[in-house]
Amino acid sequence: MDVILYDLFLVVFGIVLGVMVSDPLKKLFTGKYKEEARQRKRVKLLIYMREYVKKHTTEELAQHVFLGKIDIATVKQLLIDIEETGLIKRINSKDSDDENIQWVYTEK
Repeated sequence: MDVILYDLFLVVFGIVLGVMVSDPLKKLFTGKYKEEARQRKRVKLLIYMREYVKKHTTEELAQHVFLGKIDIATVKQLLIDIEETGLIKRINSKDSDDENIQWVYTEK
């Protein structure tokens, strides 16, 4: 009788463990963790831009939002992704540097 209860415990524990671990493992193998991290960064940028409605340069956003931990090229790519949705607008200046491109939040 003890062996049957022990086996039942192992089976139930295995099923519970499998259910709890399946979602993180699926995200790990499909790459959804990276996409979720990019989405969190885009949301962080949008919240900052909506809170301080003015023209922001890419360099300012990298410094104020991410405290300089993310390089300017990555921030620019995130801003371009957001621009495709129509939530922000790029204002090109005479300088075509990545640092000097200005971005403004568009109220919808």
